[in-house]
Amino acid sequence: MAFMLKKKRYKFQVELFLEELNAVTFPSAVLFAKLRLLDGGNFCEISSREEVQQHTVRWAAKFPFVCKMSANASTGVLEPCLLRISVRKEVKGGRSYQKLGFADLNLAEFAGSGSTLRRCLLEGYNTRHRQDNSILKVTILMTLLSGDPCFKVLVFILFSRSQVF
Repeated sequence: MAFMLKKKRYKFQVELFLEELNAVTFPSAVLFAKLRLLDGGNFCEISSREEVQQHTVRWAAKFPFVCKMSANASTGVLEPCLLRISVRKEVKGGRSYQKLGFADLNLAEFAGSGSTLRRCLLEGYNTRHRQDNSILKVTILMTLLSGDPCFKVLVFILFSRSQVF
């Protein structure tokens, strides 16, 4: 008689540093980013609104939050936990905005690896074509708060379109 194994539960303290967005096609615009945890919690924050200068937007903002993850009890591999960073452009004097693109980060890939710098190519909301080739630069630091310190991180060899190295 086989018994059901419960999933292992983990809690991580995440410190995400939203550094900058390079290769912005707009010569002058006001951009901001919305960060939202799709799995493992209810974190949702908006960055400051910054002007494009020399095709770059610099936020240099820190976003601390707690993220819950689970792992298969038999293999110990962490399940994906997605964080979406959506970049938006102010229009009509800040009363509304236009979505430029987004980058999805799997936080499970960063667990146990210390401070990690990642550059991501923005994906367009329109699947037919991407608006531009802007590169988002973030640094992620994850600290284990609770759970068994023995876990595995599954890193996919196939890279999504949004990951640039």
